[in-house]
Amino acid sequence: MMNQPSNFQQMMQQMENNIADESNAFAVDTTNQHRIHLTNPEALLHYTPSARETAMLNRIKRVDDYSWSRGKNGGLDTGFTEFNEAIDGGIQSGFILFGANPNVGKSAFMLQLMKNISERNENVYCEYHSKDDSVYELMPRWIACDQRITIGQAKSPERYQDNTDAMERRNEGLKNLYRNARRFNLMDSEEIPETIEDLENHIKDLKMELPENTKIVIGIDSFYDLRTTENFGSNHQKEIGHIAKTIKQYAQTYDITFMCTAHLRKTGTKRPINDDLKENNVIEYEANLLCLLYNEVGIKEQAADIYWESEDEELKMPVLEMRFSKNKYSDFKRTLFYHFVPSQSYFMETDKEATNRYASLVYQN
Repeated sequence: MMNQPSNFQQMMQQMENNIADESNAFAVDTTNQHRIHLTNPEALLHYTPSARETAMLNRIKRVDDYSWSRGKNGGLDTGFTEFNEAIDGGIQSGFILFGANPNVGKSAFMLQLMKNISERNENVYCEYHSKDDSVYELMPRWIACDQRITIGQAKSPERYQDNTDAMERRNEGLKNLYRNARRFNLMDSEEIPETIEDLENHIKDLKMELPENTKIVIGIDSFYDLRTTENFGSNHQKEIGHIAKTIKQYAQTYDITFMCTAHLRKTGTKRPINDDLKENNVIEYEANLLCLLYNEVGIKEQAADIYWESEDEELKMPVLEMRFSKNKYSDFKRTLFYHFVPSQSYFMETDKEATNRYASLVYQN
């Protein structure tokens, strides 16, 4: 009488069969030895997958394709090393908010951020929308930031034409602005879409016009200038919630990034918190990243305790504090610091020593 195979033997045989089947189900990418593809679903599942299962398999592939498309950095390089690390490698698709009171530097920071992104990444297109500032105000700031000259020198060249160095640098900045036109666009109230519905049509047009796989980043200054054709009557909070939800949906549907500035309720000299956002509950819920900005020199002027000193300036220079109050890209929830040169619309990341010193001062305050 022949011995019947034991349960253990049957289990081992089944495992060997499964391994053999999986070897036929998956294949290594011919151009990337670290990447695999599911090539034979039937070999993996041992039957023909249903429509529901096929949808899930395709979803897994789509997410894996997206993960590999992020590159080594994990996102678009912003030109700010610490900011990149705080969001897991760089700018990704989603809805990003920079909230601050007036005179802090939120618009200037977002403009430099988008300028950096357009210059440091391939296959990218950045568009800065401003309802409050015209292109006559925005372009001189871009040039000043690019060449480290004053906004006045960039804006009124005839007044400073005897300053040969400033004029040469202004011309170089102007050339760079021309050179970057295919990747960067500044639009004011005369050109920007009037409603979020118009904005979606604009995005569709961009998707048709730009080369395939171009990463689109749209900056909006400010979020509260956005409008909708939907009628919410006097229910402003519901309207704001609808706009925020729609912007988040556009980011997901079209795989693009929205960066928006947002005004806060009056906070006096206090550092802002999430509750200071107007209609904070609906906006905060939809945002992938919420950064609250504060600049003590901008608020308290020369009575500020947190500032930096420049060889070219006698007055206290502002330090921009950026607190990551909501971050769905990573677990970073601390504060970054930047030296700000308002006359040049220019920001510099602080080194570790300065960061620790400012963080200590903030904690004491």
